[in-house]
Amino acid sequence: MAVSRGDGIRSILRDVALFSELPESLLAAVAVDARERRLLRGEVLFRAGELCSAFYCVLSGQVKLTVVGGGGGEKVLEIVAPGETFAEALMFGHRPYPVTAVALSATRLLVVGSRTVHDLIAQDPDFARLMLVGMSVRLHRLVRQIASVSLSSAAERVADLLLSLAGPEAGESVVVELPAGKAVLASRLNLSPEHFSRTLRDLADAGLIRVEGRRVAVLDVARMRLVVEGGRLGPVP
Repeated sequence: MAVSRGDGIRSILRDVALFSELPESLLAAVAVDARERRLLRGEVLFRAGELCSAFYCVLSGQVKLTVVGGGGGEKVLEIVAPGETFAEALMFGHRPYPVTAVALSATRLLVVGSRTVHDLIAQDPDFARLMLVGMSVRLHRLVRQIASVSLSSAAERVADLLLSLAGPEAGESVVVELPAGKAVLASRLNLSPEHFSRTLRDLADAGLIRVEGRRVAVLDVARMRLVVEGGRLGPVP
């Protein structure tokens, strides 16, 4: 669903990190082509194999990026949160989407067409720099996630997920909310849903967390960091 352009779209663009440093003239140029789109929970934004003609910023809600294996099983590669962009790198190679994007909840997106991006890069080299910084951050995060699911134990993966939700400024304890259902998060961590639930129970039995639906209280942030670093759960002190 598109909304009216003009001041409304420019206001949205100013809150997107990629566009926040643009001068007003270029911001207005983006607004001419940018549009807002709303997705219902479970609605597909695009499927793997479709040609890329735009990139997206999540304004509210969440989008999961998935691939389907040879046996038909779905693997969640990434959960895109509000304020984050995706699909921008594909516009430069005129390549199809390698993933399928599905809304995990009611979601608002900002859609920016590839033509606008190419025009902005030609007009303002700083815009290209901002795009490269954003893509570099996402690449670094994906490499870290791949290393985590390949080399870490289930407890290390789940503890790392919870601490990443808490953020680097978390105190001795913190309450976080799981960004998706357990099946989606389990796929993201390369675990079965049963293994993910069992690992949460193990962390709770060790006195590290308390689970109430999607809300998880991390009771001892320092010990959770030790788990991420490969430490044993051990008994409750």
